[in-house]
Amino acid sequence: MRAIREIRILLTMALISLLLTQCRMAESQVAMGDVSIDGWSEPVTVAYKNADTEALRNLNITLHINRRFKAETIALEITTFTPDSLRYSESVTLPINESWPNAKATTMDITLPYRQEVHFGHEGEYIMILRPLQSVVGVEAAGINFELKR
Repeated sequence: MRAIREIRILLTMALISLLLTQCRMAESQVAMGDVSIDGWSEPVTVAYKNADTEALRNLNITLHINRRFKAETIALEITTFTPDSLRYSESVTLPINESWPNAKATTMDITLPYRQEVHFGHEGEYIMILRPLQSVVGVEAAGINFELKR
């Protein structure tokens, strides 16, 4: 009997942990795409499915880089297509202020603030295209972190 009770407690704790993890995952969604290891020059397309038309989100460009990455800024053209068929395109230059966590690390993720308190007013899929304005060496993947504003 005691063993069954302990198993039930463990299963309940695992279920609670899983539910808490699922709730946490909804706060941030990262959409990434792989790029050429020789140099990022082609557009990366990411999709974001919006179901919450009330929440505000912070959008951060996320880059997975290796030791060949030496840029101090990155210039991008970012184009957004909304579910109601609107298109918005802009060029931005973002500063890179990251340092490697230790001498042994060969790759790391860097986060660059792009837009704060964004309101996605329509349910549905938003498509965003990230295109570097010049080839960037050392980027292995690029994308956007759609983070719930607290």
